[in-house]
Amino acid sequence: MKKYDVIYGTVSAEKIEINKSELAQRLKIDRSFEHSVIDLCIEEFNSVVDYRYSYVCVPVDFVGENTCSLGFGNIVSKNLCDNLKGCKTAIIFAITTGIGVDRLLNKLSIVSQAKYFITDGIASAAAESFCDYIDNLLRKGNKGSHRFSPGYGDLSLKIQPDILDMLNAYKNLGITLNKSLLMTPVKSITAIMGVCDEINS
Repeated sequence: MKKYDVIYGTVSAEKIEINKSELAQRLKIDRSFEHSVIDLCIEEFNSVVDYRYSYVCVPVDFVGENTCSLGFGNIVSKNLCDNLKGCKTAIIFAITTGIGVDRLLNKLSIVSQAKYFITDGIASAAAESFCDYIDNLLRKGNKGSHRFSPGYGDLSLKIQPDILDMLNAYKNLGITLNKSLLMTPVKSITAIMGVCDEINS
């Protein structure tokens, strides 16, 4: 695997605005919700969250039918190739909300199923909002494809170890994989997005 420059960063909780529509959908409530328990759960979540990310920019090379290379071997995926069509560069990134969120969820699963359900929805919505934040931060206004994650469409989870290895995710983000290729911390996401314009520094 060719070595690329991996960039790592952190973001304070104050900068991540949890998408209320996303949260309402996950909690199955009206998007205009106002509830003191939800507010309390968000406050508790924000006290333990540790937003971290790492990313790398790689060239996109289409090497065959429904096959592309992003620096760590050939990937057979029609959906990914279609998504990257017209892009010369891809940004591969990973985000996590941190192990403190896992610990909070584990505690709530024992002491309060209601708060566990709410906080789990908050954590999932926060992870997606963080992805949106990083997407905008890294794209820098350039045109490109939507982000695409392993496990969606025909893009296999089997590439997850290579992505995390490329991003040095264990050292930078504390992300590990189990035998089922699921990540810990659980509110972690990896994604690939294409950039069609030249990335401005």
